Amino acid sequence: MTKLKLVETIRAAIQEWAQQHSIELALLEVEPTGIESDVRIIVVARKGFENWSEIDRDESLYQYLRSKLGDADIVKISLTITMSEEEYDSYLRVEV
Repeated sequence: MTKLKLVETIRAAIQEWAQQHSIELALLEVEPTGIESDVRIIVVARKGFENWSEIDRDESLYQYLRSKLGDADIVKISLTITMSEEEYDSYLRVEV
């Protein structure tokens, strides 16, 4: 799968996952890292992560993506971060 096709497939799968779990996305980034064919994913929810621990939502997303992509493409995901808007605001303050 080409890098562009992989990004599009991951993006569509995350949108499906969010819809299935009644998650209202505030931000969805699926971007190449610049290292081979690796991609980085950031998912920020406006609503829907209130009752999920970070580990549970990360595991749920990972398993969903694995079911959609398969082993060959799942290894190309170098980083997955799931956050609420509040967590994202804190993340941005630390990054700056």
